[in-house]
Amino acid sequence: MTTGVGVVAALLVAASSVPAFAVDSPGGVSAPLTANGADVVPGTVTESPSASPQEEAAAGADSETPLEEDLPIPGQADGPDLPTEPKTPMADYCGHGKYFVHITKNKKNHITKNKKNTMSVKYATYVKNKKSYPIDFKFTSKKSGTTKIGASVTISSEFKVMWLGKIEVEVNGNVEKSWTSELGIEAGGKVKAKSTVYGDYGIMKENVAGYSAYRYSNCQIGQKKNMTVWAP
Repeated sequence: MTTGVGVVAALLVAASSVPAFAVDSPGGVSAPLTANGADVVPGTVTESPSASPQEEAAAGADSETPLEEDLPIPGQADGPDLPTEPKTPMADYCGHGKYFVHITKNKKNHITKNKKNTMSVKYATYVKNKKSYPIDFKFTSKKSGTTKIGASVTISSEFKVMWLGKIEVEVNGNVEKSWTSELGIEAGGKVKAKSTVYGDYGIMKENVAGYSAYRYSNCQIGQKKNMTVWAP
């Protein structure tokens, strides 16, 4: 297993690249998620696969499919719109000027919890069943990778801390530290006859859009810097 701060991993079991996702806090690993249309026998997918009494489970092989940095997660949608601009006190003086960040849905100043979450794929696997009946399969993650907080424009460490607070991601120590996907996580089930099942392991990413700006002591807001920000 890899070491580091905030270990997160995710897995997919599907006939196409649609992933399962990790739980929302670093260190958590989600149960495998089966995408619609996956060539697996319904109800067989598990995070604790065991060998069939008749034969050993077919092991997954390394896939040559390109890894995706932003693989869609099924069922994800943008969060609801909330109140618009941060409320300005009914006064001519707002205290010392300061920078702030404001999460928006589509650069129209409507706050949203987040945009659609995605998965940063770190390892892809598959198993092909050439037989005329279902067989057991088992996927095991063999490669790890890291994902860091990022933005569509350059932001300082101070702003990363501010953004992480808005994104509601748990942070341990320095925000520059990355999350690392784990090795050896397993999932399995039964693959249908004459079918292929694909799996992806990776790290869930929270995605938000918003801006940073400076509010002056006279309560006026300076020029906004719009950006998209993501964090594992």
